[in-house]
Amino acid sequence: MATKKIGDSTRNEIMEICRNALIAAGYDVLQVASGSLGIPAVENGEETSVKAIFQVPKGARDGSGYDVFEEARDYTFKCAQKEEKAKKKAEKEK
Repeated sequence: MATKKIGDSTRNEIMEICRNALIAAGYDVLQVASGSLGIPAVENGEETSVKAIFQVPKGARDGSGYDVFEEARDYTFKCAQKEEKAKKKAEKEK
């Protein structure tokens, strides 16, 4: 696993890429914390905002480290389960 210094450097680089892309798209971008950007916006005539948080996960305490691919698989599986439940509920309501 990478050291904290390396992780922070990568995080800062990615934050800067995202900041530049958002600015190029016409958004104001404010740094609201060491690893967070605030993006004020207007949606349907109402003011809103988005807070983007950039983290360098450390992983489990057992030393196994963080596995982004495993987390992505878990998320995809959970979304599929939720969609299946919604379909079954919709079919019952017919």
